[in-house]
Amino acid sequence: MYDVPPVKKIPKQQIAIIAVVAVLVIGIYFSGVWKTPFEVSTQKIQMLIIGQPSDGLLNVLNQDNSLADYTVKSASQLDLSPEQKLEEYDVIVLDQHVGETLFDHSVSRQLGEALQNYVRTGGKLIVVMDSGIYRSGTEGTISSDVANWEANFADLVPVKCETGVDEIGSCQKAIFTNGRIKRVDLSHKIMAGIEAAPLNPTMPPYALKNFDVKETGDIVAIIEEEGSSKTFPAIVEKKKLLGKVIYFNYDPAITPGIWQNTLEYLR
Repeated sequence: MYDVPPVKKIPKQQIAIIAVVAVLVIGIYFSGVWKTPFEVSTQKIQMLIIGQPSDGLLNVLNQDNSLADYTVKSASQLDLSPEQKLEEYDVIVLDQHVGETLFDHSVSRQLGEALQNYVRTGGKLIVVMDSGIYRSGTEGTISSDVANWEANFADLVPVKCETGVDEIGSCQKAIFTNGRIKRVDLSHKIMAGIEAAPLNPTMPPYALKNFDVKETGDIVAIIEEEGSSKTFPAIVEKKKLLGKVIYFNYDPAITPGIWQNTLEYLR
């Protein structure tokens, strides 16, 4: 005969704590506050575009609306209670690159902090080109001491603005490149089935407007300048504990296949 060890009883206090934690986790999950990255959805993405995307991107979204329903709002429309407004969306696109004034490329301190919290709780954010590098003030003004992403979003954006010898940040100076988009991450879903764009090497390169920024996240694709060895980050991703941030260093409308892959990836 073997002595059977006595079953150790869990104190009632510990059982109560475990039960409370389980109820909280389940409640947060089903309330949508916690946007778990493990969900697989076949529903349309509810997308908010902050700023003013190019007509080309709107055409891409309208021609194939099976992936996303979108709403366009200016950054100033989100200054009041921004966190509550952002919670309504699965994906947020910060795209101010066609703005004509510095204010058009700005966000308020409140919106910048709300976007940080949105990603921390599982939201997906796409940042396009030089969007959000300035901080908005009152009545269409900007703060004279902010001209980078770090001041507005901490380490959220997966690229950084470097200061040149002229003391102007690289995210403030657009450059124009005749180049091709080349895949770097061979397993990333954003570039699935796409080695390069344009795909046919006999086709002319894209005429791109982009920025000489430095990546701080994982490079998905690069811009390879035609006729030289110079390259720039094209698509860069930063994964947070729950959320994701993707940076496009060109207008995504130029490569609709890559854009649609991106939405599929985020969905």
